[in-house]
Amino acid sequence: MYEQLEQLIRLQGLDREAARLAQKLAEIAPQIEETRNLLAAAERAEAEGKAGVETAKKQRRAAEKDLEAQIEKRRKFQEQQSKVKTNKEYQALMGELEALKLEETAAEDRILTQMEAQAEAERLLPGLSAEVGREKAEFQQKERVLRDAEQKLRGELAATEAARAAIVTVVEPASLEVYQRVLKLRGSAVAEVRDEFCMGCSTKVPAQNYMEAMRNDRILFCPHCRRILYHVKAEVRPAAVEAPVSEAGPAA
Repeated sequence: MYEQLEQLIRLQGLDREAARLAQKLAEIAPQIEETRNLLAAAERAEAEGKAGVETAKKQRRAAEKDLEAQIEKRRKFQEQQSKVKTNKEYQALMGELEALKLEETAAEDRILTQMEAQAEAERLLPGLSAEVGREKAEFQQKERVLRDAEQKLRGELAATEAARAAIVTVVEPASLEVYQRVLKLRGSAVAEVRDEFCMGCSTKVPAQNYMEAMRNDRILFCPHCRRILYHVKAEVRPAAVEAPVSEAGPAA
C-alpha cells in the first residue's frame, strides 16, 4: 500500500480514537455533578428537618409564654371578684373570665400541636441524617472511581495525540491539507471502497476509479464525496459470521 495512504488511514483511526476519548472525558464531569447534586439535595433535606425542629421548639415556647400570660391575666381578673359591687359588673367580669379561659384552651392546643410537630420532626431527623451519610459515601466512592477513570482516559488521550503527532510529521503537507479539509467537511476523510461502492457515502464509483483504487498506490478521491479511497483485499477483511443451521436442517 502507498505509504502516504497508509499513514492517512492510521491518522483517521487515531483521530477517531481521540474523539472517542475526548467524549468519554466530557461525560465524567456531569456524572460527578449529578452525584454531587444528590448529596446536596440530601443535605438540604437534613437542614430543613433541623430547621423544622427548631421552628417547632420556638413556636412551642411562644405558645407556652402566651399561656402563662393568659393564666396571669385570668388570675388578676379573679382577684377582682371580691371588689365587684353590682350585678352588671359581675356579669362583665364573668364574661372576661370566660373569654380568658377560651384563650387559655387555645394556647394549650397550640402547645400540643407544636409538641406533636416537634416530635415528628425529631423522629424524621435521624433518617435524614442517615441519608446524608449514605449519599456522601456514594458520592465519594463514585467520584474516586470517575477520577481514576478520568486520569486513565487523559493518559490514553495523551498517548493517542502523541501517536498522531508522530504520523503528522511524515505525512506530506499537501496530503495532510486535503485530509483536514475533507475531515472538516464530511466528518471523515478516508473511506474504504468495496465492491465498487464508497463506504463513506454509500455511492457507486465508476469502474475505472474502482480499479485504480484497488491498487492502493496513490491518493484517489471518491468522485461524489471527495473522501480519500483505499481498498482492502477480501482475504484480509474479516469474514462474516454465518447464521447457524438448525439440527433439523435447512427448510425444504
